[in-house]
Amino acid sequence: MKYSILCGLFLVGLFFISINFGSNPLLDMRHFFFDIGVFFLFIYFGGKEFKDYRNDGFLHFWQGISIGFVVLIPSVLIFSIVFYIIFQANPELLEAYKEGAKTMLVNQKELYIEKFSQEQYKQQIAAVDDETTVRLLFSTFWKKIIAGFLITPVVAIILRKKPK
Repeated sequence: MKYSILCGLFLVGLFFISINFGSNPLLDMRHFFFDIGVFFLFIYFGGKEFKDYRNDGFLHFWQGISIGFVVLIPSVLIFSIVFYIIFQANPELLEAYKEGAKTMLVNQKELYIEKFSQEQYKQQIAAVDDETTVRLLFSTFWKKIIAGFLITPVVAIILRKKPK
């Protein structure tokens, strides 16, 4: 459980450090890869501790997956709760997200219209205006869950060792 708490706090810290360095982690795809790296580290060390100190050096794949979920789900819940509290306390963050999302859409207007249509572009701009903290929270929550689900089996495979 300590790895869940540490991972959740690390995700929160990484989120706000990214904002302070001028990168919007809600819009920047690179942040998804940072999340994968963070989950890898904490799931790996949680699994390694279980394997070495509680299971006599053995770890089955299913145990690695279970440990991954025990680290992943509470950490994302911790991040989400802090995210919600901060965004409710500071409405400027939501407005900054909307502004950044509109800027990104405007900068990629030609590409977006070419790939989709002018109507869909207008709908996307309208969707950004209608964004709420709760919808943004759920979107971020699922992105982090997906990142964790992608890395958990990899860590379980790396750590597994069956008794002979």
